[in-house]
Amino acid sequence: MGDGQELVPVVVGVLVRAAEGVAGGPGRAVADLVRARLRATPEGARAVDAVDASPGDARARAGLTAAVGELLTSDPAFARYLATTELGRPADPPTVHLRVDPAVAGAQARAARIGAAPVLVTLALIVVAALVAVGINLGSRPLLRPGGPDLAHAGRTLRDPAQVQGVLPDLRAMPGGWQVESGPQSGAGPGEDVPCLLPDACDQQLAYATVTFRAVTTHSAQFTVVTFASADAAGRAFDAMLAHVGGADAAAAVPLPSIGDQRAARTHGAEGAEALVRVGTTLLYVRDSGPGADAAMPVLVLFARLLAERAQQAEDGREPDAAAQGATA
Repeated sequence: MGDGQELVPVVVGVLVRAAEGVAGGPGRAVADLVRARLRATPEGARAVDAVDASPGDARARAGLTAAVGELLTSDPAFARYLATTELGRPADPPTVHLRVDPAVAGAQARAARIGAAPVLVTLALIVVAALVAVGINLGSRPLLRPGGPDLAHAGRTLRDPAQVQGVLPDLRAMPGGWQVESGPQSGAGPGEDVPCLLPDACDQQLAYATVTFRAVTTHSAQFTVVTFASADAAGRAFDAMLAHVGGADAAAAVPLPSIGDQRAARTHGAEGAEALVRVGTTLLYVRDSGPGADAAMPVLVLFARLLAERAQQAEDGREPDAAAQGATA
């Protein structure tokens, strides 16, 4: 269809299973995101509450089906994003198991190992030579500094506020339905928007940039980037800011997947959730605010990963162009 309506039964099924207390399963994290989007409207919230209260009630399921269908129809970009997730992917085909005589299989395996040994040795030597020739660059991060043999993150330090502002996502990098609410704003050193995070070493704080987006009337996301003269200074700022973010009584630590060099997240109940990530010499902060934000950890993770990827690109000397799944561009 192309309008996301084919996903409605799948999404509703996952939401109903969650209401029935069935843990995990394919698409559960993405369905939590849909649940949060539904709760942003009175009709959607009522539909979710009805199924949560009586998951087996046919009328409640019909109401949820209508609400999910309306959400995907009114937000085609969000529907396209869902189509890229596990909810939109076809199930894996069944695995076919072939029965092989163990004696024959063992003989074939021994012959293959013997014949492949010289080839593997040659390939290994070629790989080692190639790594040495390029300075041992694996992935997007060099393992060795250009000027020395010590293991370290060798990305460049972002000093220019314009470079730092380039790390922030723009509308092309955001999922559909988000609009700029304020910013972007940037500056050198500490400023009004970002105070000094290292009171004993404010000169180590080089530049900052911040922007806030809004999806619906009550749902917003703030992105802040702060750069430092060294990874050590950025690490100390991470610890200082984490203590501040986690200082509220309502704050609760929640796990984040492996993003950047350091990462942490805190939820503040109905007030929202925050993520803090360090990538090399760059400190990243994301706050997701609004009804259901504390339950919509996939949104926070999506935005934290987006900002970290763009920071990595900038530190690698590239123009940040990473975009979230479902972005309009």
